[in-house]
Amino acid sequence: NKRNLIWFIVFGLPLIASVIGYLVPNPLFPDKQQMREFLNSYGILAPIVFTAVATIPVVITPLNHAVFALAGGALFGFWDGLLLIWLSKTIGTIINFYLGRFLGKTVVSKFAQKSDFNKYDHIIKSDKALIIFFLIYLVPLLSNDNLTYLIGLSTISARKFLTIVTLAHIGTAFTYAYLGSGRS
Repeated sequence: NKRNLIWFIVFGLPLIASVIGYLVPNPLFPDKQQMREFLNSYGILAPIVFTAVATIPVVITPLNHAVFALAGGALFGFWDGLLLIWLSKTIGTIINFYLGRFLGKTVVSKFAQKSDFNKYDHIIKSDKALIIFFLIYLVPLLSNDNLTYLIGLSTISARKFLTIVTLAHIGTAFTYAYLGSGRS
């Protein structure tokens, strides 16, 4: 039915793409030129393909989104890179949040380390949690995708959290687009 198809597109396809990305032992694109050629082969769809590919390392936490984000700035320039980096990071964060929320602690504990549970538990329970999360997601080096799974397990409102990360990821995207585009 239509509802199942929507759920599959929103959650199933990114999860399948993430598993494939995780299972590939070597980087898909060892250099910028190969990535540029790959994206150029998609013509006007290149930004969509980039966003989908750059979302994978956000969902699969051992992979590094920074590499893709910097490449986004280099390949698309500052403004387009900013938008695409922001989209990929935000989409991945939303997927992580809802994976945490729907899969539950038993499943999340299989890929989130116990140290992450211990490290973030007091922040999640804090009165200032939303402000702290904004700052964590605003600064590129502080962002931790495992944190998003854990927040998905909490009672924090999805609307409040997703508003915060959507705004905070602008700072992260700005930094990566700026560095990747060579404006630094």
